[in-house]
Amino acid sequence: VARSPFLAPLASPPTLRARARAQRLIAMTDYERVPVYKARRPGSSSEAAAWRKYTHPLIFRHKGTPTHVEFSPVAPHDFCVASSLQVDIFSSRSNAVYRTLTRFKDTVCCTAYRHDGKMLAASDERGVTQLFDLGSRAVMRTMRGHTKAVRAVRFSPDGGRLYTGSDDMLVSCWDVAAEETVRTFEGHTDVVRCLRVSGAAGEHTGAHRLVLSGSYDHTVQLWDVSAPRPVMTVRMGEPVEDCVLLAGGGVVAGASGN
Repeated sequence: VARSPFLAPLASPPTLRARARAQRLIAMTDYERVPVYKARRPGSSSEAAAWRKYTHPLIFRHKGTPTHVEFSPVAPHDFCVASSLQVDIFSSRSNAVYRTLTRFKDTVCCTAYRHDGKMLAASDERGVTQLFDLGSRAVMRTMRGHTKAVRAVRFSPDGGRLYTGSDDMLVSCWDVAAEETVRTFEGHTDVVRCLRVSGAAGEHTGAHRLVLSGSYDHTVQLWDVSAPRPVMTVRMGEPVEDCVLLAGGGVVAGASGN
């Protein structure tokens, strides 16, 4: 077969091998050894010793995505997990469910124990908050008034008042005995995600005066329970997921963004 004079001659196998050898030599000249560092063993600090006390995590399966976890303020500090249309109450000693609350018609959003651990408040996506007697599982009170989901629930230190924060941008104060709204706090411009009520642990009196609320409007607002408008507004710059009112009411903290 005649070969065109315009085509370059084919490289012979020895030429191809020489080119490959030259390329390997060039690559080897660019090689740099990667430093290898030996991992250090955990130190003997108090923090490391504390972490070593923990055992393997326990995994619990629920019917739906868990939306809230709350610990009882009373020893042995059992805890409840809200998911789907129910609230499961776990024993902190056996780590097993020993009571389930199922009187809900929509997804449960959040829960809160009363100071004595005998009553539990649970709210749902409909905007309804129910108070359960944990001994009998009976519904003792039903608070209706919010038009959207209630995302935050807190008892006053004496248990006589209940505070709720909702997607309708309102914070409501309820008289538990009368089962009715005492006051509504208006000031947020987006959904309310968290609440805190003043009163140190163990001070179960009616002398609480301050309520702290956090919202997706990027603010944490401090309320006097006798006033309809906030007495202080802290701008966080990002949607607020949680807030804390420290004992005495002199310091507040908020969690937002990253």
